[in-house]
Amino acid sequence: MNSPYVPMSLAVRVIVFAISLCWLLLVLRMVKRRRIWERYAIFWVYIGFGVLCVPLLVDVFDDLLFKVGVEHPPSFFFLLATLGILLILLQCTVEITTLVRRSRDTVQEIAILEERIRRLEKEAGKAAAKEGASAQDEETVTASPAGESKR
Repeated sequence: MNSPYVPMSLAVRVIVFAISLCWLLLVLRMVKRRRIWERYAIFWVYIGFGVLCVPLLVDVFDDLLFKVGVEHPPSFFFLLATLGILLILLQCTVEITTLVRRSRDTVQEIAILEERIRRLEKEAGKAAAKEGASAQDEETVTASPAGESKR
């Protein structure tokens, strides 16, 4: 097969491996510090290991892709990376939508509860005022001399 494609050199493989290793260590550090939600941590660790294996298995991928009919394997990997990023973006959009809905519902529940508290405090204030007025009236009646009527 006559293709202008040149396989990855050893120097490039070492550089890609080093960058991939740094990426994986960064992800593991973020997981350890709980900066990445556990739900997504395993995904990023798998991505890190996958990218780490690319420079080691690039010849196998190239041969396989040439047999399938891909003349320029880096273009295929670029396509896969783009599709992966779109899937991650879609997942993040779903998560954001879910969180916005939960936030909206929580804010509405808080507003309802605050209104209920205001109403109960108002009723409690009226009841306390009535009890205070009743107690004051009783004190006035008991303190008045016999025969006088209260106005």
